[in-house]
Amino acid sequence: MKNTHTHLMFVIIGISLPAMSFAFFCPTNFSQIDFGMTTDQVTQACGKPDSQKESTKTNDNIPQEWSYYIPQTVSMGGSTPNQQGTLKTSVTFDDKGKAINISVNGIGVGATTICGSNIQLGDSRDAVKSACGDPSFVNKQSSGASANQQATKVVEYIYSSANPPTTLIFEDGKLTDKK
Repeated sequence: MKNTHTHLMFVIIGISLPAMSFAFFCPTNFSQIDFGMTTDQVTQACGKPDSQKESTKTNDNIPQEWSYYIPQTVSMGGSTPNQQGTLKTSVTFDDKGKAINISVNGIGVGATTICGSNIQLGDSRDAVKSACGDPSFVNKQSSGASANQQATKVVEYIYSSANPPTTLIFEDGKLTDKK
């Protein structure tokens, strides 16, 4: 009977966890604030911050194409000396950063060692960068809904006189983090 009650208690707690709030106190008083609140709501609850920083961060989770120009020695035949050329290699990534197309000199391939190490469809941007280095050109999708998601406005409210000093971080006007 005791095990049944204990099991039932854990089930009830497990079901109610997603409904629990992650609210916390303002750095300056005992007013509660929660992630997702706007800068105006936090200012009203906590007061003006001691200082504020604004910046933007780019969202790389958009489709993009990386182009590389791989040096190649081209044999001219006969008595003509070999010439240096390049072979254009492009890797296209989806919005999750996975390679969905690899093209070497305009021909689609599933995998290649053109960079010295193997790259293949499904590889991450980090894996391709590790094998091939920084691309010569990056073409990011910039039309439609994705264009609005490329840059995020970040505002930091710094409460330096609070104990402990606290920074509240807002992305696109919503509270997302606390340091």
